[in-house]
Amino acid sequence: MKKMYVAVMVATWVMGTASASRADSVGDLQKQLDDLRGRVQELQKQKKADDQGDKDGYFKKVWGATRLSGYGELDYIFRRDNGNGKGGNTLDPHRVVLNVTSELSDWITFNSELEWEHGGSDGQDGGVAVEQAYLDFKVRPAVNVRAGVMLMPLGAINQNHEPVNFYSTARPALDTYIIPSTWQEMGIGLHGAPHKIVDYQIMAVTGLDGSKFDATSGLREGRPSFGQDSNRNFAVTGRLDVRPVAGLTTSVSFYAGNSAPSGAPTAYTTLLAFDGKYRYKDFEIAGEYAHVYQDKPGVLSPEIGRTMSGYWFEGAWHAMPESLKKGRLSNADAVLFARWSELNTQASGVADPAKVSGRFDRNYLTVGLSFLPIPSVAVKADYQIYNDHRSAGELPLDNDKFQLTLGFVF
Repeated sequence: MKKMYVAVMVATWVMGTASASRADSVGDLQKQLDDLRGRVQELQKQKKADDQGDKDGYFKKVWGATRLSGYGELDYIFRRDNGNGKGGNTLDPHRVVLNVTSELSDWITFNSELEWEHGGSDGQDGGVAVEQAYLDFKVRPAVNVRAGVMLMPLGAINQNHEPVNFYSTARPALDTYIIPSTWQEMGIGLHGAPHKIVDYQIMAVTGLDGSKFDATSGLREGRPSFGQDSNRNFAVTGRLDVRPVAGLTTSVSFYAGNSAPSGAPTAYTTLLAFDGKYRYKDFEIAGEYAHVYQDKPGVLSPEIGRTMSGYWFEGAWHAMPESLKKGRLSNADAVLFARWSELNTQASGVADPAKVSGRFDRNYLTVGLSFLPIPSVAVKADYQIYNDHRSAGELPLDNDKFQLTLGFVF
């Protein structure tokens, strides 16, 4: 545009000069100058319009490459009163999450996730947090780079925690205390698909704060706050997914890092997890096992075990008859499920024997129904039966409960 502008100006000036030499009067010369001025003004207007069009085009391009999505869970919970003070009814806007993804180029993507928990209040467990914020550099299918705040690639739930991805109203206890979902850290990593049936992830990330581990909540409270360095060390985590046959997914994942606070002797936390799912027609089976090893539990907490472990096993039946999948319910699904789960945060090697208690060896039986009128909305209802190995007079850590959850993604 600039070159054309200059060329027209020069040509117009030359023509104007030549015409001026033949002008018979001052009036003719003035007319030619006015014509020249008019042409210059037209070019200036055109250039301004073109510049504005370029800006509008850029913003349209950015907006067109940006996608908004998210998910949420709204809960009604009735807990049976068993003497631990946790009984009663609860209505809880458990979480609402907004995701923003933008294609910055054909090989660089920005991903983010902002979460409001329990209404975003300042009370216990409430607030607003950055759950993800990372750049994804797509180099080639087998090797790509991620950097920023990322979800740890551990277990069955942590990276697949949207409510339509699991059938129960709440995440399994194993994926709350042994693998503290949702667990995110800041770091850098590689991921890719070297084969059509194999995916991998590996990351170097900030480490856990082991001074906050305890027998009640396992590793959960050890997730560090951003901007704080608990131990001046990086941890390593990774995952391998294999899909050997149709309908079957198997995964192994790990985490290893120093969890001791700065100034204390090193105390490494190692976590190994296995999970898998298989579907045949309308039936599914799924399960997960996780094992934590602390090489020096006494450095971290006197009540945690040298080992923590847990598992769950689930069976599910997609029970909605095909005859009902019509009209608005053409993509609907109804899933009946049952899950047995156990976990123990004092599996072995507790530093202070006086703090050993059977109430930290817990089990759950959960049965329920998840109805999806469309694939992005789930209405869930289940009943949980809780038990542990506590001694007489000890209070249980959890309760029998009925829960109803409305979950959605968009």
